[in-house]
Amino acid sequence: MPVTSHTQDGVTVLTLDRPERRNALDMDMWRGLRSAALAAEGARAVIIQGAAGHFSSGLDLTPDNALFATAARAIADGDEGVAHEVILELKSCVQALADLGCPTIAAIEGACIGGGLEIALACDMRFASSTASLGLLEVRIGMIPDLGGCARLSHLVGAGRAADLICTARRIDGEEAYRMGVVERVVASGTAFEVACSAARDIVANAPLAVQLALGAVRRAGDLGLQEALSVETRAGVMALTSGEPREGVTAFLEKRPPRWDR
Repeated sequence: MPVTSHTQDGVTVLTLDRPERRNALDMDMWRGLRSAALAAEGARAVIIQGAAGHFSSGLDLTPDNALFATAARAIADGDEGVAHEVILELKSCVQALADLGCPTIAAIEGACIGGGLEIALACDMRFASSTASLGLLEVRIGMIPDLGGCARLSHLVGAGRAADLICTARRIDGEEAYRMGVVERVVASGTAFEVACSAARDIVANAPLAVQLALGAVRRAGDLGLQEALSVETRAGVMALTSGEPREGVTAFLEKRPPRWDR
């Protein structure tokens, strides 16, 4: 399977698993990502990583990749209809990950390039090894990061920094990615998955509905003005306060025991 999945204690781990190509993305892997993400609905947290020390080296440009063969026809013929269909299908694969109702974490080691970085940008959090290599290199071959890379990176770090990375097509390591705000944590080489697992366990230990409501408010805040975002936050707060979870949370705190959540 190009994308493997396993779930334990409420945490689903998705692995891009094509190590012989540094997890380069062919059509099977894109569709595998979409299927695995859809199947992960109901998880309390999702981690996505790459096999064998690399997140993903990006689009597989070799002739045996049917996806690239289709794109090549659009390139050769200038066929906007085919180009539109290809981009929308791949965007649907990334969006399946972005639409999950639980927190998602990208654990980044090694190469995280092009479409690989666009997958990571669709997650709520990115934890990167200090030695990871991140970049959106599409303009080098006449393409753009059109699977959310332009939009999501601009939302994340601002238009100027996004333009810097995208238009120069330069690579940055985990340390610079952290300073720019591309990733939320930079960690020692080889530990990104371990740190992501620790964060996922912390998420699962918390009140499930409260996490879901808070996450929804955070996700929407970036698309709204301040007053609208505050209104969304207020509504989520009311729902959390009246959900029954605070009753168990406060009782557990006073009794000095771990809370027992219903789900």
